[in-house]
Amino acid sequence: MNSGFFAGVRVRGAAAIVLAAGLSACGGPADAPQVSAKAAKAPAAPAFDFEKWIAANAGCKGDYIADLQDAQFAQRLREAGVDIGEDSSVGEVGVGSGTLKPGRPARLHGFPVKQVTYFFDSGAMFAVQVEASAEQARAAIGAKPLPAVYREEYTEGVPTAEASENVPMPDIQFVRAGEQPGTQEIGCAAFDG
Repeated sequence: MNSGFFAGVRVRGAAAIVLAAGLSACGGPADAPQVSAKAAKAPAAPAFDFEKWIAANAGCKGDYIADLQDAQFAQRLREAGVDIGEDSSVGEVGVGSGTLKPGRPARLHGFPVKQVTYFFDSGAMFAVQVEASAEQARAAIGAKPLPAVYREEYTEGVPTAEASENVPMPDIQFVRAGEQPGTQEIGCAAFDG
């Protein structure tokens, strides 16, 4: 009887090995690397598009202040190849300013982008420095002479709304000479008022 008992155990043991092999073929631990490979083929989240971001903000259609105050935004910029200036306040809440430089070629209205400058406090400004003549930059945004109320800082641009008694200085999209020869700044300025 003992030999029959052991013979049955051997059969059961062999059956257990066959059963275990069958289970791993159905998705057990032996199949885990294949599942990981399938998961790796899933589409990744879209990469941050620096060009679209600067175009929206230079056109007064973005929310760069909220973006730049987001603690995770610096990582998104770096992943997009953007150099964050040492003077930049990216990720800090409150008053902010700084410069951003594209690490890869970027364009605004077809012009090569040199850098982005921003500040926000009581009022805000987002300016993209591009390689362009004054005439080219003015034409790109349809700039016209601005009302006298803006002229301390900005002489040409496009108001985003009509002035009113409650809002004497609506936000503007502006164009002005850049600091480097052969460059212009195209951007958006917001005023407290």
